Amino acid sequence: MKNNLFIRQLGEYFEVYLPEVRAVSPNTISAYSDAFVILFRFMQSQKGIPHERITYQMLKPALFDEFVLWMKSELNYSPTSIRQRMSAVSSFLKYASRRHMGAMNACSAIMAMDLPAVHRSEFPYFTVEELGILLRLPDPTKYLGKRDLVLLSFMYETGARAQELCSVKLQDITFGNITKVRLRGKGQKARVVPISESVKKLLQYYLKDEPKDKDRTLFLNNKGEPMTTACVRSIVQKYIGMAKEQNPTLFHEENYSPHSFRHSKAVHMAEADVPIIYIRNFLGHSSVKSTEIYARVGQAAVEKALSERKIPRLAPAEIETSDEQQTLPSFLVRKRKIM
Repeated sequence: MKNNLFIRQLGEYFEVYLPEVRAVSPNTISAYSDAFVILFRFMQSQKGIPHERITYQMLKPALFDEFVLWMKSELNYSPTSIRQRMSAVSSFLKYASRRHMGAMNACSAIMAMDLPAVHRSEFPYFTVEELGILLRLPDPTKYLGKRDLVLLSFMYETGARAQELCSVKLQDITFGNITKVRLRGKGQKARVVPISESVKKLLQYYLKDEPKDKDRTLFLNNKGEPMTTACVRSIVQKYIGMAKEQNPTLFHEENYSPHSFRHSKAVHMAEADVPIIYIRNFLGHSSVKSTEIYARVGQAAVEKALSERKIPRLAPAEIETSDEQQTLPSFLVRKRKIM
């Protein structure tokens, strides 16, 4: 095992690169490690090859195809679950190929794969975990990072459309025990939305050194001019790109936009059992029919979580024998305990 390049680089990837160089969250590292436990089980059960004998030369297109079919037929994994596992393996092989020529063919093989298609939602939204990742990306010690953090937080908090966000002026915000903001929606219909204490503090932090011209817009572009919807879209796409690069097992939708924050807020409210009529008023919909879609998605998220076992459970999704646990590399055992 000491001379096995694959295992040695995999250990460095989990012990140094992910936690220290990339500063990836423990939960993400644990999810990545799970993918390799599944790969090792496949290699042992289907090929008779223990993990310490796996080499990059073995990782060819035909083997990856077999692995995908095995996950689908033997483990009953959904297309999303399969893509998550393959994405984790792919991420490691990209890392390894930049450090040793021997991994390049394996990396090319997995990159060229056709993976099972994933049914896309009617509209792209973020899970709570994904939203948390996004809001940790802007650097609040820099002016634009501070603005972007407040902008993304405010957009989710209020469920504001991009145009509504661009139209908010300082005079539209009323600070108090319950801080509120007035939004101007379609047809200049106005609605008042409450702001949480945490976002209130972000707003105060953002505005503390700013001129107190009540008629100026809340968010300005790089030139100090009122922000446009194109600018908002550019900011969102910047952080979505960063999030996808740093978290390849998450952010699966292809067409995220500023509106995804509004969708996410509504879905999370529905998942929290907020009455649909309240969600309608919060979003400023003229008819409850426009809001009902979020209730359906909220229920679908519950069913998806149950089917894919993404919630705490009394028994593990796949039973492991003590022998299997003992044969795993020590670094994978440590990383999986995080979950």
